[in-house]
Amino acid sequence: MKYSETNEIWRLYQEFDFIEVSTLGRVRTLDRVVSNGKGTRVEKGMILKQWPNKRGYLRVAFRKDSKLINKPVHRLVAQTFIPNPDNLPQVNHKDCNPQNNSVSNLEWCTPEYNIEYREKYGKSSAEVSGCPVYAVNLDTLKIYKFKSQREAGRALGIVNQSINSVLKGRLKTTHGYVFAKAGETGEIVKLEAEK
Repeated sequence: MKYSETNEIWRLYQEFDFIEVSTLGRVRTLDRVVSNGKGTRVEKGMILKQWPNKRGYLRVAFRKDSKLINKPVHRLVAQTFIPNPDNLPQVNHKDCNPQNNSVSNLEWCTPEYNIEYREKYGKSSAEVSGCPVYAVNLDTLKIYKFKSQREAGRALGIVNQSINSVLKGRLKTTHGYVFAKAGETGEIVKLEAEK
């Protein structure tokens, strides 16, 4: 993401007096004096590196009293800049991009609204929470593609645990099917259908 410092406003994050959050979704530490068993030292402030979690949401980490603290960036931005008088529990990304943490792209919401919004305007929860899965019917050798393991289980009437056992190699087949995960390019990574 490109940042324009002319439009960026920084504010202190209320929970920690040495963390600032920007309207563009950046997070930084301020210069501070840190104590340890040997004395004190000055720790220079810096822009914190962000990394995506498994679902694509950006996070930052920092230390407070030798304890590592790990926070999602979208919540830091929302808590710092967006009033939440109804005490709503979740933050929605209006453009359905979990890495766009600009304050103008975020809003407080209920879990139900968040799911409905994502399914109406962006990716479905199945696409967000899983990777594509292929199922091969061993009788017909027909290949089915599903958005996630959960969707495959629902469509075929097979519990997730059984599908997972095939995907992890603990079982070769279940309920007349063999399963394989798709690679990032959509190609089949493995199909172990034994005729």
